Parts: sequence; structure tokens; C-alpha cells
Amino acid sequence: MSARWEFDLVDLSRPVSEETSIRLFGDLATPDYGRVEVNYLADWSNANGTVSRFSIFDHLGTHMDAPIHTNEDGVALEGVDVSRLIGEAAVLDLYRGDVDYGYTVEDLEGATPSIEQGDIVLIYSGYKDVEKATDRIKQTYLTVEAAEWLVQKGVKAVGCEPAGIEHLPDGYFVHRWYAKDTPDPPSWPAHRILLGSHVYIIEGLTNLERLRGQRVRFAALPLLFPGLTGCPVRAVAWQDR
Repeated sequence: MSARWEFDLVDLSRPVSEETSIRLFGDLATPDYGRVEVNYLADWSNANGTVSRFSIFDHLGTHMDAPIHTNEDGVALEGVDVSRLIGEAAVLDLYRGDVDYGYTVEDLEGATPSIEQGDIVLIYSGYKDVEKATDRIKQTYLTVEAAEWLVQKGVKAVGCEPAGIEHLPDGYFVHRWYAKDTPDPPSWPAHRILLGSHVYIIEGLTNLERLRGQRVRFAALPLLFPGLTGCPVRAVAWQDR
């Protein structure tokens, strides 16, 4: 008879809600980003069970990005290799405070624990939620060189606490990567580097302070929903007792 599998599970997921959108995006959020609609087609007032239809932004809450998000020739959600979203993870302790800061290759090389080939890399940065929809977020992010280094290291995925692995305010307001009047706008370069090599991105993680500096088991699996550019995940981590 096999031994019972015992472990301590840590939920790293945020709710899929308008409140989460505000806390992660602040003044970058639009009604489309935060809107969550749940319509009951049947409930206990008129039937012997409940059934509902829901509508959400596919990058809301704790979510993963599919390559098509930033790479025109990338796969949509149904083409994602989910085996790259489960496995051993290094939870890097890269706390810098409530600041805007771009992680460099040197930061990753000097982090604890060390990153090994085949790892999933989770970055604890101490991201601080904003309180109001008028607040501007401060966030850490990956530099282009750091993204390239992670690809060269052969990692499977990378996760972060902010809503983006790149600096969102700069992307929106400085580089204007989503603006219609930007001629031939480049998509987000660190995203393109990672997703172009099937290093998947998980954004909006929480509770990483409980695991910082440790190696853990990790899983963050999306729905099999054809055509999406990303999808909320239920991200969890655990350690064998």
C-alpha cells in the first residue's frame, strides 16, 4: 500500500472580480477590464438547480498569457502546453519595496534560490495593491535582457505579482504600445521574448511572501477555451511534508 501524500497547499490566486482589477491596474483599468457579468439562467427560485453564464476579460485576476497575446504567429489558449505550467518552482525573493524597478540579469543571477533549467520562476516583489481606481500603480518588471536570460536558462514559465511582467504605465503612456495612432507599434518586448519561446507568463499572483526564497511545487492551469489570448488560473503551490 502506497504512503499517503501529505502537503501544505498555498493558494496564490486572486478573485476574478472588479475589485481585483482596481487593485492590480489602478487608473489603467477600463470598464472592459474589470467588468464581471454572471447571469443566472436557472436558480432556486425557478428551478431545481442553478446554471449561469459568465463574461470576463481574459487577463483578469491571476491569469496566464498565451503566446498570441503579443506574438502574431503565436498559439491561442488551446495550443498552450500545460505541462509547462506545473512543476518545480523557484520563488525568488526580490523585494524592493513599493517602487518602480526593472529586474536585471544580475538581480536574477544573485537571487535566492538559484534558478535551474526546467524551473518555473515566481518573483516575490512585495507588490502593493492600490486602493482606488484613480491611483497610479508602482510595480517591478522584467527588463528585456532579463527576459532573454530566462529563455537561455531554459525555464518553463515565469510568474509575478503585478498585473504585468512589464511596466504597464510606461507601456501605455510612454511607449503607447496599444495606441491606435502609434505607427507600427511594437508589442511588449519582454512578453514577445518569453512567449515566443513558450516561456509562459503568469501575472497577478498573491501570497508569495509565504514562500519567498523557497523551492516549491506549483501549478497554474487555465481552462481549455479555444481562441482566448489568456485565461484566469487557479495558481497553487505546495511542499511535501
